[in-house]
Amino acid sequence: MVDAAGSVFDSLFALAVLAFILIVGTSSIRNFLRTEGAPEAGGGSLVLGPGIRGWYVAHLQPIEERCIQWGVTPAVLSYTQLAASIVVGYLYARGWLFTGGWLLLTTGSLDIVDGRVARRTSGASKRGAFLDSVIDRYADSAAFIGLAIFFRDSWILWAALLALLGGMMVSYTRARAEGLGAECKVGLLQRPERYVLLGFGTIFGVLFDHIAAPWFAPPPHLLVALAIVVLGLLVNFTAIQRVVHVWRVLGEPDA
Repeated sequence: MVDAAGSVFDSLFALAVLAFILIVGTSSIRNFLRTEGAPEAGGGSLVLGPGIRGWYVAHLQPIEERCIQWGVTPAVLSYTQLAASIVVGYLYARGWLFTGGWLLLTTGSLDIVDGRVARRTSGASKRGAFLDSVIDRYADSAAFIGLAIFFRDSWILWAALLALLGGMMVSYTRARAEGLGAECKVGLLQRPERYVLLGFGTIFGVLFDHIAAPWFAPPPHLLVALAIVVLGLLVNFTAIQRVVHVWRVLGEPDA
């Protein structure tokens, strides 16, 4: 009886946390979209439109300003992102998916702040851009390696590896295209979208497991698995989008 009561309390608490996240997030976005003078967020996509990106960049501006005031260089932010990403991989490998999801979103935020600080402080350089790209690849891989370790005895392992491959190919197609003189920023799922889908996918997946536990018995990590599968399919679709785009561009007479 005590275990049942505790399970129900755990379910209700998880439901309250989920409701709090959704209410605060949606109300904040609505208030932001009603205001004028939103900061430039660098475009958008079908998953994250310019309004949502602008809302998030606005909330990162105080951190950006502090970094500039304190003289925090883009390189320091990049190395911090890398260290945090390694911790994300460790957390995922240990099965601490909720904590890992939040930290993953933090590493994505550091990636945004890094680029904006570099542009505002004239810290952007070819060497810095190269280093940032290398760190990004390692940072992207850490989370999926951690998930692959955690799900090593499940079919979800293959979905995690598929997502890892797709993420690498999305980055590679752009880098190779730009090396050939073709711009390649198209695609359904870019890096911010990948952070959002995986981060919130693991966060909401854990909350769903706690909410559902006393009432019915879904397969373990159902939403987490769904998020990884969707991410794996969409990143590979994005890579194919870029391949088709670059193939057409390079075949044009001007190219």
